[in-house]
Amino acid sequence: MLTRSQKDKTLRYIQSLKSTGFTFREVVRFLDLDSDDRRSLQLHLDEMESRGIIRRIKRGRYALPARENIVCGTLECHRDGYGFAIPDDRSRFREDIFIPARNMEGALHGDRVLVRIERKKIPARRGRAGRRAVPEKQRLEGVVVRILERKHPHIVGRFHSHPRYPYVVPLDARLFHDIRIPFQDGKGAAEGQIVAVDITLPPGRNQIPQGKVSSVLGNPGDPGIEYEIVKHKYGLPAVFSPEAVRESDALPDRVLKKEHAGREDFRGETAVTIDGETARDFDDAVSLKRLPSGHYLLGVHIADVSHYVSSDSALDMDAYARGTSVYFPDRAIPMLPPKLSSGICSLLPDADRLVLSALMEINGKGKIVRSRFTKGIVRSRERMTYKSLAAILLDGGDEEKKRYADLVPLFQTMRELCEILSEKRYRRGAVDFELPEADIRLDESGKVVEIKAAERTIAHRIIEEFMLLANECAAETLHSAGGPALYRIHEKPDGEKVDEFADMAASLGYRLEKYKGRYRPKDFQVFVRRMEGKPEQKYLVYMMLRAFMQARYSEENVGHFALATPAYTHFTSPIRRYPDLVVHRLLKAAIDPKSRGTPEDGMTGRLPEIAAHASSRERIAEEAEREIEKIKKAQFMADKIGREFRGFVISANRQGLLVELREHYVEGFVPLTGLTDDRYRYNERSRSFAGSRRQKRFQPGSGMRVRLDAVDGESGRLIFSAVGGQSE
Repeated sequence: MLTRSQKDKTLRYIQSLKSTGFTFREVVRFLDLDSDDRRSLQLHLDEMESRGIIRRIKRGRYALPARENIVCGTLECHRDGYGFAIPDDRSRFREDIFIPARNMEGALHGDRVLVRIERKKIPARRGRAGRRAVPEKQRLEGVVVRILERKHPHIVGRFHSHPRYPYVVPLDARLFHDIRIPFQDGKGAAEGQIVAVDITLPPGRNQIPQGKVSSVLGNPGDPGIEYEIVKHKYGLPAVFSPEAVRESDALPDRVLKKEHAGREDFRGETAVTIDGETARDFDDAVSLKRLPSGHYLLGVHIADVSHYVSSDSALDMDAYARGTSVYFPDRAIPMLPPKLSSGICSLLPDADRLVLSALMEINGKGKIVRSRFTKGIVRSRERMTYKSLAAILLDGGDEEKKRYADLVPLFQTMRELCEILSEKRYRRGAVDFELPEADIRLDESGKVVEIKAAERTIAHRIIEEFMLLANECAAETLHSAGGPALYRIHEKPDGEKVDEFADMAASLGYRLEKYKGRYRPKDFQVFVRRMEGKPEQKYLVYMMLRAFMQARYSEENVGHFALATPAYTHFTSPIRRYPDLVVHRLLKAAIDPKSRGTPEDGMTGRLPEIAAHASSRERIAEEAEREIEKIKKAQFMADKIGREFRGFVISANRQGLLVELREHYVEGFVPLTGLTDDRYRYNERSRSFAGSRRQKRFQPGSGMRVRLDAVDGESGRLIFSAVGGQSE
């Protein structure tokens, strides 16, 4: 039988063909199949033909349907049963494909699917007196013809012990099928318990999904149950393989003398790490000095993880599978075992550590005069925190200045260079649209005691600027070397989507300008700065990001639109991101002639797979982190039901308003039924609600006084109702 990987390779091969036809023998040669597997290939091609993916012209020869009729994408479902396929290739399909509930064919929310599409007209909506309110336009509508990859290895839900057939109701409302559980597959689960389920029979047109309980996670309200839910829901591996643990245990606790060979010694440089108070790993240290020429010599020293994790090791296989570390408010799921992440690869103060260093000479305008990468050994002088460094630089930390007196001149020079680099990025048009993250404070028992917007100070900016520069420099080095490379890319946004966003922003009083008929990074930069600090900023930035392409990893360099740079990669965090580890290997192969012919020098064939996998794991980690954050916020608000709060609207849709509280960095939903003082109508263009009698208006940025009516601790959903209308 063909493996799933071989089936996916077959599909990718067919889609990559420039001609419209291919033969059975061509696919056999491409997959390098032996005679036993050829029968399986024929059956697979027959299945693809039956689904309309390919069509047979004559015996052994096939043709592709019109290319615009087939698309791969990720399914996003709505709780009402319909969904949208988000195309993988935005260059071919710039809009999402609507999938009616009848066309799901057993696919679930988050699955990667193959969709056959057809164009459907949306009838124009009529305004008063029969006038056309919305012009007729085309919409893509499709049917799922194949499930390429299931998103959720397990479905997490609540077990119900029905006397005729036990079943599980998924906690995620977008997974709208209840799952029937045979009595022998319940694994002893009791009524109401939270369980993880493996699907044994997928849903279909006339088929009820069936599964078996793989794990009983516990009872609702159990301490830490939310982490078990998220780990199983997103397939986050909690333990390392025995082989990886053995390899980790065999590593030394300190740098050995023999490992100094072939490395530059930076232990005489004043290098420091700068991280948050609760940082769990330290993979970067920075050094800086002024040269006689007046230029700056910046050293960004990154833990040499690739020295300890070879590309054919069990440690590497585990790191690849995870793709990234996952960070929660009070714990983490690391990409590498603690022996590496908190030990030999962590740049702890007063300890020798192996590094891969970027050395950059920078002039007074922020231009890199020359740069190079080298293997080195470093000894961090101090473990600085953002809080302490900000206190020193903002003239409020006399105690810190006294404690770090000999380092204060270094920090002042860092601030000087940071401002230069920031100004250079601003001149070229880089967009800084990051909004504050939630800072969730917990007590010793794990209870949330405070939630506020995380502070972003000059200390954060210093490290951001230095790491951005090192990443750009790494990308340029790989690009110039002409060998294999892994880039962090951000493609240009789709002009039509941005035009739609610009129209909506204009209805709120914000103008997004074009330059000679096209959008440049600088246009978005000016737009973001214009609304800085305004109540509607969060909503507008969120909607702007939806109009943007999603940053991802790729073996092909198309530049980074938001950063306004022709080449960018991730180099600075190999402890917690697998792509950075790969980039380290590629850099070593590029800068060291002795590396020619090593496995790292021949990675070209694997890079597309690595890029796609790393991008997928990154998105999964972000979703898991957001879900835990929502649940923690709900736990914090659970004892505040009935209380009133001041807030402001951050977005609106036909169902109601999303509101952020001013006292706490927490969001909740006000349904249309929660606006009780008038009859409100929704305006699609301005994303606002207007009262018919009092002419009261709610739109992004509007103040509101709300009452907390309900908290769903499992989904993290907060429900509010409006109190007394618009706040002052």
